[in-house]
Amino acid sequence: MQKLKSYDYPPDSASPYELITNDNNFSIFKIAVDRAGLAGLLSSNDAYTVFAPNNTAFTNAGYPQTLIQTMPVADVITPVKNHIITGKLDATTITTPKATLSGRQISVQKIGTTYYIEGGDILNKNLKTTGGYLNTINRLIYSRPTILDVITAYNANFTVAAQQYTYLQAAITRASTGSTNFTALFTGTEPYTLFAPTNDAFITAGYATVAAVQAAAPDVLGNLLKYQMIQGAKLTSAFDSVVVKAYNGTNIYFDIAKSSANITSWYANGVVFGNAGGNLTANNGVVHAVGRFFPTPITTTTLDRINSDATLTMFAALIQRASTADPKFNFTSMLSGASSYTVYAVNNTGLIAAGYANVAAINAENPEKLAAILKLHIVAKRTNNINVAEGARLILYQVQLLPLIPPAVIK
Repeated sequence: MQKLKSYDYPPDSASPYELITNDNNFSIFKIAVDRAGLAGLLSSNDAYTVFAPNNTAFTNAGYPQTLIQTMPVADVITPVKNHIITGKLDATTITTPKATLSGRQISVQKIGTTYYIEGGDILNKNLKTTGGYLNTINRLIYSRPTILDVITAYNANFTVAAQQYTYLQAAITRASTGSTNFTALFTGTEPYTLFAPTNDAFITAGYATVAAVQAAAPDVLGNLLKYQMIQGAKLTSAFDSVVVKAYNGTNIYFDIAKSSANITSWYANGVVFGNAGGNLTANNGVVHAVGRFFPTPITTTTLDRINSDATLTMFAALIQRASTADPKFNFTSMLSGASSYTVYAVNNTGLIAAGYANVAAINAENPEKLAAILKLHIVAKRTNNINVAEGARLILYQVQLLPLIPPAVIK
């Protein structure tokens, strides 16, 4: 007989344990529950709210099934209890941290229409059980003592072929012999967020083997690592089209995107992170896996970028002319300043199609009219096209649809 998926059960008809037993997406969590001796608790009719990590959550956090099956029982109990709250709680109404059975406080956050728990997506909310609710999540809620422990344990828990951070582990050791002791930083008490380059990231960057990393100049590796870390512990849900300074003082630009399955992906300087090895927490910070090193961002202003493009000469003139209409909207100053904007820049062909023959025609136009047009092409934040779902609308300076002119997007 075919097993029912967790969401196929009639409401209130199954216990949390029955749901995770009969849904193969929770097979690792089920093994963990059994080994922790909590099958009876989750089989009862008592009220519990369970945030059940799926199999992907376990493997991304460095806990493959073979490890759960063999690790000491005492080490399994806390990770399981981290996902269970006493009482029947609607996940969408949790606004303050809640204590789990382990005593750990966990938080639910709503951004837009999506709910996150400790940075991870809540994929299926409020599946009714005989006594409470079960929620599917894609993040394992568990912390190791230090960032360095996260990295070394991840390597130790997988076969050599599946290890992700052996190059990084070697890089931290080698770089620590230079001017910055990264081993001390990643085992200390001050919190950091590390965007941890995987083995593939190092190989792509030109380090073919671990031996090549070990032979590299310590401060060369150190300069790479400094751009992959920021001060403070930040889960993925803390980043939404914002700018944060890396440890080396260089800006990292963040963006967010949704998949059709409502799974969130975050981007740092265009590099995806978050779900595959994201939100690996330690007592002194957070680790997010990244598949390549961050590229250095272009530091030119938006206005400079527009002025340097030969296809946007008329749009550049439009910005200058529109800036004379109202001092509150000096577009020239706005787009050359430090604030973030997204400009849907109309190229020369588009403006000609709209009835402006040349730059002289732009300069002869009423500035207030041009300002009204320009407001339809500016968003007051940095928004990549990966951030905008199909059919969605952005909040512009005026809430109207963009003119149907082929745009050149400047970000």
